[in-house]
Amino acid sequence: MQSEYYGIGEIEAYASKFYQGRPLLLTPYGYNLTFTSLTAGSSQSQVLNVTANADFIMVGLHHRANVAAAGQNVSTKTAPLARVLITDSGSNEQFTNAAVDLENYSTNGNIINLFPYPRIVSGRSTLTVQLTSYEASQTLNVDIFFEGVLVRAYAK
Repeated sequence: MQSEYYGIGEIEAYASKFYQGRPLLLTPYGYNLTFTSLTAGSSQSQVLNVTANADFIMVGLHHRANVAAAGQNVSTKTAPLARVLITDSGSNEQFTNAAVDLENYSTNGNIINLFPYPRIVSGRSTLTVQLTSYEASQTLNVDIFFEGVLVRAYAK
C-alpha cells in the first residue's frame, strides 16, 4: 500500500477486509490539535476524542509549526524540534515505542511521511497526544492534523 498517497481503492479494499465485506460508508475526515506556547524542554498533552458513530482509519499525520525566530527550515517550512507520542487511551497502545521526532513521523509541507500501513482507531476511542519540545530556547506553536476517513459499517 506504500505509495506517495493512498488511493481511494486501496483504502476501500483495506476497510472491506477489516469489516469482512459489510456495506461501508467512508467519508474523508480529519482531526486537528493545536499546541500553543510549548516552551523549550517542556511537554504538553492533549486528548483527541474520536467520533462515537464511526471508526477512523488514519492514513497520515501532518503538522505546521510556528517557532519564534524560525531558525530551522525544511522546504521553506518551519521544522520544530519536538517529539510526539500518540497513545490509544482505551488499549494503552502507543503508536510508536517512544516519542519520535515530529519531522520523522509527520508530513510537513514537501516532506511526505506516510504511515507504512493505515491505522484503525475505533469509534468512541480517545488518543492522548504528547508533544515534547527539545528546542534550546524557542517557544513552539504546533498544529497537528490527523488525516483519514470515517468508516460506518452497516448490517448485510
